[in-house]
Amino acid sequence: MRTPGPPRLTPCGSPLAPEIHRCLQCQRAAGYRYGEEARALQGLDRCLADPLAPDEPVLTPDLVRASLARRGTESETTRGHRLSLLRQLCRFLALTEPRTAIPAPRCLGIQRRLFVPRGLTRAEGRRFLRACVAYPGRPGFPLRGVVHGTALIRLYLTGRRVGEAVHLTGGDVDLARGGLHIRGAKFGKARRVPLAADLTARLARGHAAVEPALGPRGPDAPVFPGPTGQPCAIDVVRYAFRKLLAAAGIPRRRGDRGPRLHDLRHRCASLRLLLGCEQAADLGAQLPLLATSLGHVGLTSSQRYLQLTADLLGEVTRRHQARFGSLITDGRTP
Repeated sequence: MRTPGPPRLTPCGSPLAPEIHRCLQCQRAAGYRYGEEARALQGLDRCLADPLAPDEPVLTPDLVRASLARRGTESETTRGHRLSLLRQLCRFLALTEPRTAIPAPRCLGIQRRLFVPRGLTRAEGRRFLRACVAYPGRPGFPLRGVVHGTALIRLYLTGRRVGEAVHLTGGDVDLARGGLHIRGAKFGKARRVPLAADLTARLARGHAAVEPALGPRGPDAPVFPGPTGQPCAIDVVRYAFRKLLAAAGIPRRRGDRGPRLHDLRHRCASLRLLLGCEQAADLGAQLPLLATSLGHVGLTSSQRYLQLTADLLGEVTRRHQARFGSLITDGRTP
């Protein structure tokens, strides 16, 4: 898997530019990629170019409030992310400039709402997979169905991060033994992930279809290329995901928002837990394996992906009823 380097910083224009650059360096030295965050801080730097006095570059409460003002029709979630990032920057600046205003966690009434992922039911999952298999090509890119459909099948069945999928290269895929080598993932971690036989066969068919169109595929060639042979963009995969949801007849929920692409990762984790319950597996042994497969260092990070869905609740209840049902009475003394 190719490991994309951190975004290069563009020239900054405000008097705080050197301090912003130092803040980014410290975060990246701690292991954070800070890609989108770097772009957001550069936007903040451009906005501060005029209001900040060169001889006294201090973030005042007024400048903080102006930086957090709503922009167009952006959501509260977006503002919440911006507030969190600005708080990190202000805490860093306050180490050398105590007059720096640090916004409160709920400054201007901004609250980061907990997002509840929309997992697919088993019936919806089957329809989604069938739609992925039938996804057609288009003029200019006849391989669209093979590339995008296979990428989404892989995301649904393995729970990988979408960035890990689009940067996967031929050298990371072991078709003979059915496995993947994920390199340069979040926080620089690497891991090996086994693949089911049917998914390995699907990847092999995709490789056979791509090679005649784009030429020999070396170990550095992307597994999921675009029309030019470069890795397909995440936005393109996200667009295909929305098209396939519609093709599978999966409805959108309130607010005209349907399942997110990242929700496939949540669904995979919950489905693995459900299958473990149905197969009477030892969850004490299965859950650490699930955490490793997801790329987490422990169960704490994996907990947020394990949703208590209706089918999982029924299976957990059945499992405990079978083992401890004799201990549960209706409250009457025998």
